[in-house]
Amino acid sequence: MAEMVSSAVVQETVSQILSGLVHKVEKKDKLSANESVERLEMALIKLNAALEISNKWLITDASLLRWRKKLKLAAQECNGALHECKQRIQEEEHVEREIRNSTFPKRIAHAAKSFIFSGFSSKSESSTYMIRRFEWFADGTSEFLRFIELGGTPRCDIPASSLIRHLFAGNELHHKVIRGKGYPSFLLLQVVPFHSAEHGIEASMVFIHKDGNAPENDFFLSVILQVSESTDIIGTAIKCLQLYTHHFEPTVEIIRKELTQLPTQDFSWVPYVDSRQKKHWENLHNFSTQWFRPNPLCCKQHNQHGLCHSSKVDLLDTSRLQDVYLESVIEVNLQCQVSLQKYKKQRNLLFESKTSSPHYDSSHLKVGLLFMPHGSSDGLLPAGRSAAMAIHNGEQHCLRQGATLEELEETILPVATDYFSQNSEVTAYQVLWKSKHGTAYIQVEKASRTRRAFYGARKRKLLQHKYEELESPTDVISRFIDLWATLAPVHLQSSIMDWSQKEKRIQLG
Repeated sequence: MAEMVSSAVVQETVSQILSGLVHKVEKKDKLSANESVERLEMALIKLNAALEISNKWLITDASLLRWRKKLKLAAQECNGALHECKQRIQEEEHVEREIRNSTFPKRIAHAAKSFIFSGFSSKSESSTYMIRRFEWFADGTSEFLRFIELGGTPRCDIPASSLIRHLFAGNELHHKVIRGKGYPSFLLLQVVPFHSAEHGIEASMVFIHKDGNAPENDFFLSVILQVSESTDIIGTAIKCLQLYTHHFEPTVEIIRKELTQLPTQDFSWVPYVDSRQKKHWENLHNFSTQWFRPNPLCCKQHNQHGLCHSSKVDLLDTSRLQDVYLESVIEVNLQCQVSLQKYKKQRNLLFESKTSSPHYDSSHLKVGLLFMPHGSSDGLLPAGRSAAMAIHNGEQHCLRQGATLEELEETILPVATDYFSQNSEVTAYQVLWKSKHGTAYIQVEKASRTRRAFYGARKRKLLQHKYEELESPTDVISRFIDLWATLAPVHLQSSIMDWSQKEKRIQLG
């Protein structure tokens, strides 16, 4: 009996010692990894800050130019190392969860293995050397900037446009144009600034057209981008329209014409004041930028004034994109209606006959494409340069691999019409496109059938007032969230759902 008690005591003592060893090893590794991330982030911030400041100086000295080139290279390498370090932490946390849920002997074996090999592995020493190297570069930036002040010449400040000056002052733009009588059409341009310590100054531009006579001419264009004193918001939006080809082209031409004819000098601005609505829209902007551009510094170390690396090949014919600069763009989203006339002729009215409904317009489809130049869908798509996934009932099915965005735009409408013909009860067809650098959400929806009633003068006046009350693109945004929220990063989905539910309560009054 005494031997059994003694054995149990010894076993419990050993168990506690080994359990403490497991906890100690896991905690030490986690602290070390998190410390590495913080040190790399700080080094990267210093390097980027120095490079941004140096861009404001004209440098002709060869030694200073070589020095800046070295710092740029170090910033690129540091950014890559930081990404790898964060990815390694995620992988280790996944392993830890599996080990934590495993049997105790396996946990002991894992801890013992980690403890033993930590003494022989050179990975820790290599990581420490790497971090110190980047910190050495970062510590040298102060001296670099002092030499620039001595040997460089300040660049002439680029005069900021009136639009940018107002945004920097915290004002928002609401420009509305009303055309026609009875059933007028409305154009609304809205530009709102957003300030944050992490992302700097960003702007959201929304351009909406509502046509009371021909709803099929309605469109919605939004662009979110990071801004500086030299940013041309309207010009950038016009250049981004080159991303939309084939079925979008008639609408794109209308938008381009309207934007180029805007009377920029006659815009009216109002302060972006504190209010419940302001907080509501700031929440939308915050989770949108984290969703569409997870890393706000993405591409700032790569070709600062050109198209993002590797994305040009996967987007369109490169000759079409000579003047498109996407480094500052967070997202661009175009929603419009397209005619099905030529497809109905090709398919002998198959689509119309199988989907005929008093609720839907068989002559048009609603098409939307949101493109994120710096978006990420890691793990959502198969390996390859680019791929497209069709989403049916919440499940993803590989549609095509190696397709450019332009090729997908060309084929999406015929594929969607065939899908609707075979599934008459379905109202939306979704495709997720992913390349090495950049993501796109494409949806095709059945267009609601609209009948224009012949109201009296009083009713038409009320209808006009209703259109004039259009202040925010809530319908389009809410619909987008309904379709795509499940693909957002997990840590953002709670915020997205909270915003969506609040928006629905606001709409209900």
